[in-house]
Amino acid sequence: MRILYVHRTRGEDAQGIHIRMLCNAFRDLGHEVRLLGPPRSGGSSARAPDSAELRATGPRLFGRRIPGWAYELGVLAYNVPAFCALVAAMIRWRPDFVYERYALFGIAGRVASGLLRVPFVLEVNAPLSLEMNREQRLALRGLAQRLEDWLFRHATRTIVVSGAMARILEARGIPHERLCVMPNGVDRDVFRPDVDGGPRRQELGLGDRFVVGFVGWVRPWHGVDRLVDATAALAVRIPGLVLLIVGDGPAMPDLLARAEAAGIADRVRFTGAVPPADVPGYVAAMDVAVQPDVTEYASPIKLFEYLAMGRPVIAPRRDNITEVVVEGEQALLFEPGDTDGLADCIERAWRDADLRRRLARQAVALVEARGYYWDGNARKVLRLVAP
Repeated sequence: MRILYVHRTRGEDAQGIHIRMLCNAFRDLGHEVRLLGPPRSGGSSARAPDSAELRATGPRLFGRRIPGWAYELGVLAYNVPAFCALVAAMIRWRPDFVYERYALFGIAGRVASGLLRVPFVLEVNAPLSLEMNREQRLALRGLAQRLEDWLFRHATRTIVVSGAMARILEARGIPHERLCVMPNGVDRDVFRPDVDGGPRRQELGLGDRFVVGFVGWVRPWHGVDRLVDATAALAVRIPGLVLLIVGDGPAMPDLLARAEAAGIADRVRFTGAVPPADVPGYVAAMDVAVQPDVTEYASPIKLFEYLAMGRPVIAPRRDNITEVVVEGEQALLFEPGDTDGLADCIERAWRDADLRRRLARQAVALVEARGYYWDGNARKVLRLVAP
């Protein structure tokens, strides 16, 4: 099959990983994929930033802050050149279907697909009219939601990454049969339980210390600050405790200052950004892997990476987490935002090596049984358009 993958993402964090891995999975299954979207680097700086960027910096054009209403009108206007590019690409290449990663006000893909009678599959990672209004107060929120609902109803199928998100959309009147729940996944050849974490432990001088870890692009709302606070609270109770934070991001300066202020700078290892190929080795170096927080509808890629590598997982007790793991079987859970609860889970895992081994074993079995792999996701998408 020929697949035209449409997106409006330049990010190299989880968004970029998702795009790259799903496209690779399609290709590995023997299908041809072409991407239509902004360049990964360089190019026009007038493209629309994603919701994470907007939360961090506010709307910008050519590096300068602009009013929210101007940004929204610009994104709406972007549909015109996007539609022209899509129609040209579809006429020239004749894809079997269009696969689009949803972006705010982005209706060009559905309009072009409808005009040329090409199946259109929409992937929704967040209900952006809700998410962005929560952070930025959208001037055109009503229009944004109406366009979203129209898209979700009129796509050939709308893929959502969690059951929690499906319920949000169903409450807005989107028919259940239009939605397909498809959580994120991992590369089965990369994130494996047999990866040796010894070299990374040696490199970081961790020895036989108890390592609690986090991997990801660190933003303020990821809750890593609470993980630092939990480490500080446990410093006396767990003498060998070390916190390993793998990644970089806008929240890093605050985390460094927080660790210094708490007197645990010697208990925290910050690696900074690391090459994607090195991530499994760092995860394997952890005794426990933590998902400190997550939006209530997301499907965090790091959760599946932790599980696939057989790391005992600690995560918040949210619906989108409990639909993946069972408390006490593949993960230890705490109430969202509860630093003491997070610390208690870490201490419980430290005290009980048998529990850690059981969680690890059952985590690997869960990923295998449910097929939380990118190639499995690619097959699901293909069945939606060619059942």
